[in-house]
Order: sequence, then structure tokens, then C-alpha cells
Amino acid sequence: MKKETTLGHDILIITLITLVAGLLLGVVHTVTAGPIAAQEEKTRVETQKKVFPDADSFETMEGAEKDEALIKAISDAGLTKTEVERVDIAKDGSGNKLGYVITSMNKEGYGGELIIMTGVAVEDGEPVIKNIAFLTLQETAGMGMKANLPEFKDQFSALKPGNDLVAYVKNGKKAPNEIDAISGSTITTNAVTKAVNAALSAVRYLEGGAS
Repeated sequence: MKKETTLGHDILIITLITLVAGLLLGVVHTVTAGPIAAQEEKTRVETQKKVFPDADSFETMEGAEKDEALIKAISDAGLTKTEVERVDIAKDGSGNKLGYVITSMNKEGYGGELIIMTGVAVEDGEPVIKNIAFLTLQETAGMGMKANLPEFKDQFSALKPGNDLVAYVKNGKKAPNEIDAISGSTITTNAVTKAVNAALSAVRYLEGGAS
């Protein structure tokens, strides 16, 4: 009888400890969730300004990333394992639309998933890439991580691909839509290019043009 009482007491103690631990974790989450969300929002806005510096504000197009026609436009462009995660409209101080900030993701990076924010203006009916910025990049140091260096990333700034998608080449860019691939990192180059092209395809769809 004494052993049974001791066992029951131990179970009660363990149960109480578990309940208290769960309560404390819940309190910690509640306390930290606000500051974490605020920091994430601050980082997002700062990055939006980097990729579209002319804009004064950004308005989210709620649910745009779930638009089946937009998803189809990306698929029809041959952009496998690539998707748009968020669409924001870039506006000037008077609230006029200047273009878009598209957050896109590709799953074919050497280190796995990479996420890019791309600023895209529309000039004379054609998309013009303002800048790109990485939100997630986990490639090999000294190789794929070179994607975040100016000599590669800045190739997208003010790029006017016309009616084409961005294409990477290994023997020197010649056409307006071309960029130079990262030497020895074709996989990363391909993943980045696809993510940026998803942004272009999304903008073309949103503006009513063919992707």
C-alpha cells in the first residue's frame, strides 16, 4: 500500500511540474511574441525600402499569393519549385502606385530554400527590377553565398528584361535580360534567377500582361 501511495505521489508531482513548465513556456511566448513580431516587421519594412527606395509606403495585397491564376503564371513560365509568398504595392507620398515588392521562394538552392524580396517598377508597360535582397540564404560559404555580394546581386539593379525572363550565362552577358552566373555555383545562380523571375511573372500577371 505504501508503494502505491508513493507512486501516486510521484505521478502527481510530475504532472504538476509538467503543468507549471507548460504555463511558464506559454507566458514566455506571450511576452516575447510581441517584440519578435515588431522586429520582424521592422526588418521587412527596411528591406522593402532597400529594394524599392523610391517608395514612401507599402500596401500588402492580401491573399495575392494564393491567386490560382498568379500561381499558374509562374508555373507556365517554367519556374519549378518556385512560388510567390507575398505581394506588396509600392506607393509614393500621394498614394500612387509605383510598382511592387514581391517576396518569392525557390527550393532548389544548394543549401535548400532561399527567399528573395524583389522591387519591380513598371515603365512603359514593362517591368524594371529596382533591387533584390535576400531574406533567407543558406548556401556554401565562399561559393553560393557570393550571391549576396554586390558583384552578383547588383546585376539585377535597374535590369530591364523586356518581355523576357532573366537568364544567366557563363561566358559574359550580352543581352539586356542576362546576368553573369556565379563561378562554380550554377545551382545557386539558377535558384536566385528563378525566384526573381517569379517576381517578374507575378508583376506581369498583376499588370494584365502575359508572363
